[in-house]
Amino acid sequence: MRKYAVQEKIPFWNFFNAMPFGPHTDPTEAQLRWQVFTSIAYGAKGVLYFCYYTPFSHEFPKGGALIGRNNRRTRHWYEARRLNEQLRSLGPTLMQLTSTAVSRVKPGDDVTEALKGTPLKSLSRAGYDPEFDLLIGAFTHADGRRAVLLCNYEFAYAQWPTVAFDVDPSKVVEVDRWSGKEAPVLDDSPDLEGLQLSLDAGEGRLFLLPGEAG
Repeated sequence: MRKYAVQEKIPFWNFFNAMPFGPHTDPTEAQLRWQVFTSIAYGAKGVLYFCYYTPFSHEFPKGGALIGRNNRRTRHWYEARRLNEQLRSLGPTLMQLTSTAVSRVKPGDDVTEALKGTPLKSLSRAGYDPEFDLLIGAFTHADGRRAVLLCNYEFAYAQWPTVAFDVDPSKVVEVDRWSGKEAPVLDDSPDLEGLQLSLDAGEGRLFLLPGEAG
């Protein structure tokens, strides 16, 4: 989807699972968050939850969509509201971005090779932390800046990568996912060497950098 959306300059949206049906398990909030932020990392301009209202069908005997057949809001409705609040704040920036690269850093991967084409120079971790499983979406902003969405590809646990951008950290801003405002990037673990970024299970964080590497 990303390949042809970029090639034809047509934005794409992603429909994803928000309820149990068939062999699909009922997703947790972290799994919904993972579906949202991985979609964005690949350049999606919209996300849709399957399903909003629980269908009357033999395929959905458990129910459990955002709205139940009794017209009541399920836990997924509240989960989607929390996620949509973040998307509403990030949206004005996301809509100005054009995807330029996407890369996954899996356990055992050559990190240096995986970071090529992204605004990240290096990733490292504390020795007691699990190996990385991260997704990195790289973009250009309409105003000429670059952007990177760093996403935790694990929906079972948080990750704390030590990140080095290809510019001085003082030139990097983060788009706050609750307010939509740009703010200087902050170190989540100031007692450790380098810049640590905390990523909740399935979470993505959006950063903006100058147009040219430093």
